[in-house]
Amino acid sequence: MLIRDKVRKAIFLFITLFYGVCVFAQQKDYTEIHFKSKLRNYTKILPKTKEFDIDRDLFVQLVDLLTIESFSENEKSDLANKLWLAVSNPQKFDFVYKDYSLKTIKNWGVKIKFEDPNFEPNPYLAKWTVTEDEFIYMHWAITQILTYERLMAYSEKAKVAQKAINELLILEKLKFYQARTDEYAYDYLHRNNDLLKKRGLVILIYNYHFDYIVCEIENKDKMIELLGRLKLEYITP
Repeated sequence: MLIRDKVRKAIFLFITLFYGVCVFAQQKDYTEIHFKSKLRNYTKILPKTKEFDIDRDLFVQLVDLLTIESFSENEKSDLANKLWLAVSNPQKFDFVYKDYSLKTIKNWGVKIKFEDPNFEPNPYLAKWTVTEDEFIYMHWAITQILTYERLMAYSEKAKVAQKAINELLILEKLKFYQARTDEYAYDYLHRNNDLLKKRGLVILIYNYHFDYIVCEIENKDKMIELLGRLKLEYITP
């Protein structure tokens, strides 16, 4: 019995160490990177979420509707926590989820033509400092995270939308119409919504913008209501 217990403990220790190594290996090596912010000071003011009736439960519901069955319950809870912390306390988000925070910024540390690389050490706090507008900041933060998690996509042209639509986690294995040369993303997504009806899904697009998401048709109104609380007007294309 003692031998079995020792074996079990050894196996558990090995799995724990293996998991830790895997997580560490996925993180960037920042030893050779010189972090540099373009801001002289960061704001010490927190976004006013309570005043706008925005809480963690909103993001719990939102994540549940967005992920459908593609995330486990633990993954859903983790994503809801990240969204809520990013929106309510950007400074703490950048500190607690440092590696994740930087990964959600597409051009972070990347050389872009005619531009210096972005080495901002606290991208969410920096964005909040610059905007100082709760909803402008929240829209930006939510977009970065959901796009990184492949739960949101963006495109103005139909040709780009044809590729981007398959990058959405829920739709990655489905086939869609070919984009026409004379149509925009809105029209292209409208056509493909006819195909998705058979699967009980619908694409929603941010009105007057080009960000879009997908959810189950039966949850469409609830999704629009939750996003409306964040002043995000999503409609069916």
